[in-house]
Order: sequence, then structure tokens, then C-alpha cells
Amino acid sequence: MGGIEREKVGPLTLRAWALLTALAVWALYLLTLAPTVGFWDASEYVTTAHILGLPHPPGNPFFVVVGRAWDVLTGFTGLPVALRINALGATFSAGASLFWFLAVVRIVGRFRENRHEVLVAAVAAVWIGATAFTVWTQSNLNEKVYPLSMFVVALVSYLAMVWMERADTVRGNRLLLLIALVLGLGWANHTMSMLPGLALAAFVLLHRWRAALNPRVLGPAVALLAVGYSLQFLFVPIRSVQNPIIDEADPECPTLASAVTPRRIDDYYGQSKLAVACEALALSLIRDQYKPPPTTQRQAPLSAQYANYWQYFDWQWARSLPPGGRVAVSMLFLFLALVGLWTHLRKGRKTFVYAGTLLFTVTLLLVYYLNFRYGYSLYWEEAPLLDAHEVRERDYFFIIGFQLWGIYAGLGLAALWGRWTASREPSALPAGFGPRHRKAAALLALGLIPFLFNFGQADRTGDHAARNWAYNMLQSVEPYAVLFTYGDNDTFPLWYMQEVEGLRRDVTVIVQSYLGTDWYHKQLRRLTKPCEPGESPEDSPTTVVCQRPFDPATAADLYAEMPATPPTRSAIPPPDTGIDDLSQVMSIPEDSTYELTDRITGSLREGDVLSSADLRVFQIARQALGDRPVYFAATARLVWDRWQLQPHLVRQGLAFKLAEGPLEASGPLVDLSEYLRGSGFPAWHDRVRTGQLLEDVFLVDDILAWDAWPDPSTRSNIPTMYYLAHASQGISEELSGDPDAAEWAYRRANRFARLADSD
Repeated sequence: MGGIEREKVGPLTLRAWALLTALAVWALYLLTLAPTVGFWDASEYVTTAHILGLPHPPGNPFFVVVGRAWDVLTGFTGLPVALRINALGATFSAGASLFWFLAVVRIVGRFRENRHEVLVAAVAAVWIGATAFTVWTQSNLNEKVYPLSMFVVALVSYLAMVWMERADTVRGNRLLLLIALVLGLGWANHTMSMLPGLALAAFVLLHRWRAALNPRVLGPAVALLAVGYSLQFLFVPIRSVQNPIIDEADPECPTLASAVTPRRIDDYYGQSKLAVACEALALSLIRDQYKPPPTTQRQAPLSAQYANYWQYFDWQWARSLPPGGRVAVSMLFLFLALVGLWTHLRKGRKTFVYAGTLLFTVTLLLVYYLNFRYGYSLYWEEAPLLDAHEVRERDYFFIIGFQLWGIYAGLGLAALWGRWTASREPSALPAGFGPRHRKAAALLALGLIPFLFNFGQADRTGDHAARNWAYNMLQSVEPYAVLFTYGDNDTFPLWYMQEVEGLRRDVTVIVQSYLGTDWYHKQLRRLTKPCEPGESPEDSPTTVVCQRPFDPATAADLYAEMPATPPTRSAIPPPDTGIDDLSQVMSIPEDSTYELTDRITGSLREGDVLSSADLRVFQIARQALGDRPVYFAATARLVWDRWQLQPHLVRQGLAFKLAEGPLEASGPLVDLSEYLRGSGFPAWHDRVRTGQLLEDVFLVDDILAWDAWPDPSTRSNIPTMYYLAHASQGISEELSGDPDAAEWAYRRANRFARLADSD
């Protein structure tokens, strides 16, 4: 059993077949690879890998370091940065397929003497697992940390199978140490990499418990686990001290010792958690800014959480089919997986301890542990409030489980194929592919169902939507603008465009949801302060220095020709204004008015509650007005609505400019209050500026060529923003007496409306 990978099946060894299968998977991912970034965290990870920044807590340092190394090493190709880092995700996923193939060979080879059947089982398992919908889309576009975690889990699983054959040897002990190091490095990428921990513990203890508890093994294993994870304690605070442009949570430490000294810290709910003495790093490690509740405090009924998991499971095998047909296919693959599980349990109980425990961990146990709110697209009648639901679909958290379900479906398919073809006489079992095997080959075609029915939905070759959204948003605003966004999804693509492609770096993008933290506005203060003599942000383009200059070469023509006066003060008020010491909430005791400027006032009602983020939006807008333009992204309705700023906002493309004085309908300014009443969107519309942006600047032709919007979490949002911009422009042109321009805008608006309603 020690060298089953070296055994030949046909012209190649099983190891060569593994490599060939992994190359086929890699080719599939590259064939469907996205050319640029996607929405959500995909843009953030590409950007932080390129500039060696720190993404959202806890910071994913292993991915950032590996991603930066890959970025440098592949630079000679001349391909775009985003495309190259997307290819890194595809490479990690293909590597996971390689090691799962070898693991399956080790597992099935213990109870299948016919090596051709072992080969069929491994190919079917890996191919189905690799073409599961979430596995596929995470491999060719989305969050890059998950393919790396898949690679770690697959490698650890293979090493565990090898260890079983050498458990009583010195090499076996060395394998345990290697597993510990790999897990530590994976942990420094994402906690998902630690999911095999329970399965490994059960496997090792039940198989050779003395080896696991041997001090000569246990001590070094713990040490190597810590060495791998040490990137989290060393790289993160060291890089944070250098003030990278993206430095989320600002996990700086006064000393290196404080970064590695263990200490317990209370989270938002008062629960004590093990972290480190450095408070900033400790808060990052426990993800304090997200305030994750304890698992005992359920965010939704457990039944709803498992129903959401079933929804995601149902997506994996035939995503392009309508719900009725898709459920039938899902039941088929669940049946095949159960056959694979039963076959493994009956014939390979020793290895089933590992694989079965891993499957339990990444399905039932993980659903309970993650404790998600109601699904993004489920239970809206039972829970109509937006805050009761996840902000997006969370299928990617279960990616390891979906790959494992696919692997077991492949094992089940191979088991049925083998049972169908086996002779009644054991001695007559063919050594290779006999006539009965060939007659039953059609059964194996079931393994192509995920490939065939997921391809259309998983193919991202023409997906420029997120990149072009960011381009269009940044080009909507004037030089040196402050641009308020709402959250991650409408911000990360903008970061990518600024930091990777160098577009409109003069614009200060402010994420409202981050303003509630203690660190974010302080970073913005440094980023927007006027440069001192001798200071230049170009000297260190990946770190915070001072206000970055307006570059006409990266701006739309209508802004490139506009006089651009650099700001004279930071966009963030100084500390003596009290902005740094705001409480979490402020309750309004009685009806009152506020004054943003002497020309912009509003009312507050008794009982209104303003968060520190709301208050900082107000103070930043007041500080910036008169020195630089202030804009709100079209997606930031909740930000401007908090201060009832609609009467003072004017649409310019995908953003709304905060006017410094009274507005009246004249020239290019059109009042659409009669048409937008009740929508919550500002009624003032700059017909000329928006028309120039929509017709001459915006990049939307590729989106308009789509039959459906691929991402369910942005389908009702992004196309709707485009629809409103074009529909408002159409009304404005019609009111201004230009029916041809109005028809053009209406026609495009209708196409965006269809995309928003597509499924």
C-alpha cells in the first residue's frame, strides 16, 4: 500500500493520472476565468495582495503574502493584476483537486483491488467535486482565500492518508509535524483551513493514539502549528505600522512582545476570549468590529439555518435549471453521495473515521457554529426586516463541504458502476476494463451533469461588472471629491480601481459602515491632509502619506478640463472637535434642528438615535464643504437619508453631489420630485453632466449584452442603480424637449430593469 500512487493503470501511473486530472480542472477554471475583479471581497483581496495591505479582520496574512509573491512572479506576463490573481485562485483549487485525487486513491485502493476501478472512482470524485457550483465560482472569480483553504484541507487530508500507512515509523511522526505546519499556515490564511482539526484528532487518536500523545511528537507539532500561525502575530502588526493604504482595524502594536504575549480579552458581549496583549491586534483577531454573537444566541432558528444550507446544496449540481428540475438533480446527487458514504463506511472504516468526521464538521457542525441570520433570499415573510437577514448569499462558507459532497457522489457513482459490472464469480472479476465495464460507461456520464448545467452560470469570462461599476462611480465625481459609500460591496471595487489601476486616486472614498470604529476616521485624516513641503504620496504609493493629487490623465474629459484646486485642509475634523471620542449612539431628547452650513439645515425628531458613524458623516461633510466637493454614492441611500439631505443633493451619474446653497430648476438642473416622490432618492438632476457621463464616459455595453445578472446578492441593487440613472435622465430629457435623447435613455433603462428582474 505504500506506493499505490506509483502503480500503473494503463499507460500512466496513478500519480500521473492525478496530475492530468488536476490539469483538466485547472484548464476548466482558466477557460471560465473572470478577466477582472468581482463584487464583495474579491476586489478587496486582489487589491491587498497587490499592495501588501491588510484586508478585513483578522487580515488573512498568508494569502496576502502568497498573493503578492504570485503578483511579482507573474508580472512578466504583462497580464492585468486582477486576472493573474484570479488565476492564483484557480491554481490553488486545481491543486486541491490533485491532492483529493491522491487521497481518494489511497482510500479506495484499500478495498478495491481493481486499479481501473480505483482510477474511475478518483476521476469521478474529483471532477464532480471540482464542478460543484460554489467550488467553481470561488475558483475563477470570487474570494481568493477560500481556494487556498481548499488546497490546505486537501493537502492535509492526503497527508493523513499517507500517515496511516506509516504511523509506526519515524517518517510517520514527521508527517504529523508537516500536517501541523500546514495547518498553522492555513490558519494564518483563514480559519476555514482548521476545519480538518476535529477529523484529524479522531483519526489519529483512534488509529495510533500513542503517536499523537508522544511528547516528542505533540510538543514539536504544537510548536510548528504556532510557527505557521505566527504570520498573524508578526506580519500583520509590522505591516500595519507602515500605514498601508488599506489597513483595516489598524492592528498596530507598541512592541513585538505585546503582539505575541497571550492575554484574554472580553468581546462585545462580555465573553472572555484568548487573544494577545496588544489590544488593537486582539480586537482584530476576535473580529470585534463585526460583533459576532455567541453561538448560544441564535440569530435565526436552527431550522431556518439548515434550510438555508439546503438551498445552497441545491445550487451545486445544476444551477442553470429551474427550481423543480434542480431539486430532482440535487436528490440524485445526494443519493449518489449517500451511496458513496455507505460504501466507504462498510469497506473502509479506518479512513471513514477521518472523511466522515470531516463531512460532519463542514456541514451540520459548521451550520450551527456559523450561526447565520436568515438567508439573503429566504424567509422574508417570517422576518421582513433587512437586519434579520444576511447581506449576501453565504454559500462560500460551505465550500469544503460541497467539494466533499461531490467527492462522495463520485465515489457513489463509481460504486454503482462497479457493482453493475462485477461478475457473480469473484474470480472472474476483470483485471482491467472488461466488456461489462464498457457497456456500463454511460452510467458514468451522470458525473458530467454539474459541468454541463453549471457552466453557463459559472462562466465569468465576460464579467467586467464590478470593475466597470467602480470606474463609472469614480468618474461621476469632481476632482478631490469626498465620496460616501455604504458598505463593503460598493466600496471594495473602488479601492481596486484606485490602488491597482491608479484611477482617480484624488477621490477620498469613505465607507460609512467603518466610521463607527475608532481607527478608520483617523486613517482618513492622514490620507486627506494637505502635503507638507517635501512630502509626496508618489514616493510611497502603497502607504498613507498625504492627500493624493488629481491626475487629469485618469479622469473623464469633462473633469480633466476642469480647474482642480487642491484642498487646504483634511476632510476629517481635528481631534479637538471631539470626533475621536464620540459615543456609540446618541439619542435625540426632543424635536430639534441641525445646521450643516448656514444654508443647509434639517430637523431631528424626538427619539431619533444617531450612531457614531452617522455623527461622523455629519462632521466630515461640514468639514469638507467649501474646500472639496462632497458626494454620496447612489447605493448610500441610508447614509444621506439619516440626515434628510435629499433636498440638497443633485444627481451626477451614479453619485449625488451635496449642493452648498439653495437649488432651483434652471439650465441643466431639473426637478424630478413629481416623478420620484416616495422613492427616497433625491429629486434634483443635473441633465447635462449626467448625460455626458451616461453617453460618453460610462462603461456598460458588456453588461447590457447579458441575458441575466449572475450574482443574486447584487442583482436587485447594481442594475437598479443604473436603471434609476437612465430613467431619471430620460425624464429630464423629455421635460427639456429632446425626445430622441429621452428615448435613448429610456431604452437603456428598460434593459437594466430586465437585468434587475432576471433570475
